[in-house]
Amino acid sequence: MALEQRSAGRLTAAEVDALVDLHFPQVHTGGKVLFIEDAGHRHARVRMVAHERNVRPGNTISGPSMFTLADYSIYVAVLATLGERALQAVTSNLNITYMQRPEPRDIVCEVDLIKLGKRL
Repeated sequence: MALEQRSAGRLTAAEVDALVDLHFPQVHTGGKVLFIEDAGHRHARVRMVAHERNVRPGNTISGPSMFTLADYSIYVAVLATLGERALQAVTSNLNITYMQRPEPRDIVCEVDLIKLGKRL
């Protein structure tokens, strides 16, 4: 089914990736490091591949890089669920508690949306 016909929602990982590449290409500035491995109704799994631009002194992944991965993964889950009509969606709140320093390697973020709507 064509992307235009499926824009009402429930997009595949490939379809979400195509939407991002078309409407939000700046997320890949400096080279693509975020890869959508899976996306579906209220779910996404995104991999941030290891890259020197995400490493802080002390040989750890930077907090902003992990935050970007989390925010992008939520956006992918929303797009996969609602389709192209959700392109204007924005994050209103995101909080991360860092429990330990990750080594500089690929990091995978899995998202399962609990609530989806216009009201907080």
